[in-house]
This record gives sequence, C-alpha cells and structure tokens, in this order.
Amino acid sequence: MNKLILSLLFVFNLTSLPSFAENNDSKLDITLVTDNVYLVKSYRILKPLDPLEQSITMDANSIIYVDGKDAYYIDTPWNATDMPELMAWLDDHKLILKKTVFTHFHEDQTGGLNYLLDHKFETYASQKTNQLLIKEGKSAANNEFTVGSFEFLKDKIEVYYPGAGHTSDNLVVWLPKENVLIGGCLLRANEINNIGWIGDADTEQWTQSVQKVQGKFPNVKFVIPGHGAVGDNHSIITHTIKVVNEFNTKK
Repeated sequence: MNKLILSLLFVFNLTSLPSFAENNDSKLDITLVTDNVYLVKSYRILKPLDPLEQSITMDANSIIYVDGKDAYYIDTPWNATDMPELMAWLDDHKLILKKTVFTHFHEDQTGGLNYLLDHKFETYASQKTNQLLIKEGKSAANNEFTVGSFEFLKDKIEVYYPGAGHTSDNLVVWLPKENVLIGGCLLRANEINNIGWIGDADTEQWTQSVQKVQGKFPNVKFVIPGHGAVGDNHSIITHTIKVVNEFNTKK
C-alpha cells in the first residue's frame, strides 16, 4: 500500500490498515471557485479485498487557472488516467495549457506529471520536489526553481515556500487578483480533524510554516486545501494550526 493511500486512510480516521485494491477509473468534478479559478476534484476508490467491507472514495484537489485563452494547472489529478478527461475539458472550453506547477511530490498532486512530460508540456517544481521525486524513482518536472517565492505567472500566480510541514517540500500558491490561496496538503480542510499521515512530515515545523502563510497572505478570500472542501477567509489556516498543535501536545 503506497504512501498516498496511507495518508488518505488517516484523513478518514482509519487507525488500522485493512487490505484495499485500488480502482482508478474515477470521474472528475470541475467547478468554478471564483473568477478564472476552477477546482478539479479527482477521486480514488479503494475497494476492500474483503467483500463484506465497504469501499472508500477519497478526493484530491487541483486547480485550473484561466488567463484569457491560456490555462495553467496547479497540481494534477492523482490518476494519470484522469488526464485525457482534463485535457478534453480544456478543449471544450477552447483553452490552451501553457504550463503546470506542483505543490509537493506526493502522487495525489503529481499523478499527471508523466502524462504531461510524455505530451511535451512545460512542468515546474521546486528543486526540492524534483529531488524527492527522483529519490522515489519517479520522473522529475522538466523545469525547476529554488525554494522561496517564485512568480509562476507575472502578477497572477505566485508560488511560496513557507517551510516544512506535511512534507519538507510543500508549497502554497497565491492568486492575488482573486485573493485565493491554494494550500495543498500543508493545510487541512475544516471538516478534517486529524493531522493525516506523517511519514514525510515535520510536525515540529508545521505550525510555524502555516503561521508564515497566515502572515504573508492576510487578505485571503478562499483557501483551497489538498483534500476536502474550500474554506472562507482564514478558517482553514487557523484550523490547521489547531489540529497540528493538538497532535504535538499529545505526542
């Protein structure tokens, strides 16, 4: 069972690890968040090997940012099999994919990376993310940047590294014209009251990293976490701090 599945089992408060078979033939849900910003929900269905147990459907969030006739992906669906459907959506809307940036190296955000590489699209990841992908035996993005702040699309898409948390490489993405923060898996949705899988986490630095995000982006209208529902204002940020602090207190 891979790291992603372990992580998501904890999202659903499963403390034991039953045997699951993966089913990736999922359908995407694409909805408008605010001007030019579309939330893409992909799903993975875990079917228990024991027929008496119920299947679990797990979601992951990625984003399409539209700028005129151009489109930019922030992360991808975690199933490579979802990529043709995502590209067809762009075609239906007469949009052209320009490039993609990834918020961390886990499969729930980079599942479409090989598809994009195979089709000669520009992909971007931090140097740290590329190093972790290679360490895992996976393909790296074909462009990279050093951690800190990176202007992915001038005046419209800003990438920021606040420090370690869910992973050592987790980034957030700021859309200043829309006041939308894409928190990736650094941030926990309001309805998720646990820290999730911590196999690649730095729980001691996590709170400090989230506080940096809170200070850097005070005028947030919407926050989009890596999994779960979109939150208003700073609710997801403060919720994440609470969840992480509670976890550290109980260690």
